[in-house]
Amino acid sequence: MITGASSGIGKGIALEIASRGAHLGLLARREDLLQEIVDEVKNVKAVAAAADVRDVKAVREAADRIRKELGPIDILIANAGIGTSDHATRLTPEHTEKVIGINVLGAVNSVGAVLPEMVERGRGRLVAISSLAAYRGLAKSAAYCASKAALTAYFESLRIDLRHSGVGVTIIHPGFIKTDLTSGSEAKMP
Repeated sequence: MITGASSGIGKGIALEIASRGAHLGLLARREDLLQEIVDEVKNVKAVAAAADVRDVKAVREAADRIRKELGPIDILIANAGIGTSDHATRLTPEHTEKVIGINVLGAVNSVGAVLPEMVERGRGRLVAISSLAAYRGLAKSAAYCASKAALTAYFESLRIDLRHSGVGVTIIHPGFIKTDLTSGSEAKMP
């Protein structure tokens, strides 16, 4: 199950995983874009489940649908995320709430939708797509950096708690990647 699968890193991961023969549970808000991926992949089953990761009930329902159509969820790739560049003087609490809601609580909701079944089966993998921004505050990126630092710490803690459960935890910290998310950024991206 890949969250934020409709574009950017999520779409790229979905297409690569499909090319290696794995079935896909795709979750994002934009069902039309998810359906394009379903139509594009060959020789694997793919399920498009439209949901906003901030909606705990919708995420659980999407995971249940994926399990019903594809079987147990072996891997969660918590990829859904947003980020914009806003100078501190223009950064609003509402914007920060939205970034943290999607980037952090969206991952928390996604984990909650798959972890009980993974632990019960004694196997699975939780993957967080964090960012190098988790390690240091960057100009015009306070909300994004804070969200990725929180995401990383959350998954590090899960790794410790799940050490002997058969459920592994992986945290990926990509650098700057040209995607729709970064294309409009005013911040300097090396």
